[in-house]
Amino acid sequence: MGKKDPPTRYKPHNPGYMGCLQILLLSTNLMYMVGGALLIVAVLSANLRFEECLQDKSSEEHSVDFMALRNTCLLVGGLIFVTGTVGCFAAWKESYYVSLVYCFFIGLLFILTSAAVTTLLAMHLLRTTYNNLDKFMTYTMKAKGPERIIIDIFQNQFECCGVHGYKDWFGHPRTASLGPKSVPPSCCKNVSIHLSLDRLSKICDHSLNITFARKIQSCGADMGSPAVARGKIYTQGCVQVTNDLIMKHIVELELAVGILAILEMLGMLYACCFMRETRRKEYEQYRAERKYRRLLHDDNVIIE
Repeated sequence: MGKKDPPTRYKPHNPGYMGCLQILLLSTNLMYMVGGALLIVAVLSANLRFEECLQDKSSEEHSVDFMALRNTCLLVGGLIFVTGTVGCFAAWKESYYVSLVYCFFIGLLFILTSAAVTTLLAMHLLRTTYNNLDKFMTYTMKAKGPERIIIDIFQNQFECCGVHGYKDWFGHPRTASLGPKSVPPSCCKNVSIHLSLDRLSKICDHSLNITFARKIQSCGADMGSPAVARGKIYTQGCVQVTNDLIMKHIVELELAVGILAILEMLGMLYACCFMRETRRKEYEQYRAERKYRRLLHDDNVIIE
């Protein structure tokens, strides 16, 4: 009886299992590539559309935050796209070392999205929105030129009035003709300003003009009584409305970050399993080559 081979802990390579991992890794990283590309395109499109706003010296203080947010989104989008590209290449080439690089990128992406997005963006927005919006709206309320259109659009679209409340407009030069306790027509509930992105972008070059009908212009007159004001105009301040809106969507932001984190962990899991199968395949090839070389050097084997 021939001698049996000694027991070994080596687990043979499974081609079917590796093929499934390859498909999962490719599909996951294709989603990364598409998502990263869409994020980059969306940010660049917004940047081009509002390029004149960013170059406006009067809003330079507020454009800094937008540019920081733009650069952060471009960095995240670029890293997501590069990670997806490396992952697809690793799955296609079945390379252990490229998969190792992919794990490094996806780990870096996980840290960036988990830490930077949730803390730097969410907490930064909550901490600075009140002060920045307060300054911005105070500036636009005092503006006499085309910049005052911005606050009309803001009040109408967000259904608010004034910085901290509708009484901010009392005694304002813009509403003096309507009475000492009056508000602009953009605070009225029966007024609707319809805007497209093309019209909205005209704010920056001061070519957008909004004219209210004579009947609508007086809708905010004599709002000294709180009961009358609540029935005709928006009474809540725009700063508080914006903060409430951000708080409402913080949950959606956390959900999006959670889904992205799950996808990243799945990608990491697929990559680790794929690396193990790749290592087994390489080891099997190495064992086959070593066995073939032994056969070539075996004196009992005759090669014709």
